[in-house]
Amino acid sequence: MRTHRQLVAYGSVLQVLHEPGCPLCRFLKEYQAARLQNRSESETHRLCNFHAWGLAAVQDAHAAAEAFIGILGEPELNANGSQACDVCKEVTAEEELRIRELATCLHRPVVADWLRKEAVFCIPHATKLRRKVPLALTPRIDTIVQNCREQLKEELDRLRHDPGSDRSGWGALGRVAEFLVSQRGLRM
Repeated sequence: MRTHRQLVAYGSVLQVLHEPGCPLCRFLKEYQAARLQNRSESETHRLCNFHAWGLAAVQDAHAAAEAFIGILGEPELNANGSQACDVCKEVTAEEELRIRELATCLHRPVVADWLRKEAVFCIPHATKLRRKVPLALTPRIDTIVQNCREQLKEELDRLRHDPGSDRSGWGALGRVAEFLVSQRGLRM
């Protein structure tokens, strides 16, 4: 597999607000890539299928070999799924942290303005964020999700009724998948 390098290291979910798509998904994908790229063998004991392949894809061969040797040396391999993947646990903890961060910053003028004008959330992150914000802010999140839903329905309707669309509009299909279940490559 070819080694891939992470290009951006974000320190806050607020840094990705103006990027396309769900800011929580974008932040977590970068975080996950960084965790896979910078893993040491001592931090890696259990990997799920997705993260084992991810580690093989992004680490240089020597570092990946060291990590996999460490896993192979574990007394009980994760074949039955009884132990949680180390990377999944880290991403889940970071997700919780970033959802709390965003929830506590919604009152800031720059974030409030973003919410009014350009906010996008996938359904999983909107649902989790709703649980962390004051009740008075949940209608705003619901409106954002509803606006995304309506826009995506319009895109899908155009795609469905355009007889000449072979692959030109397939971006809409990816945006719908992302809206429904989060960005590709995130384990939620």
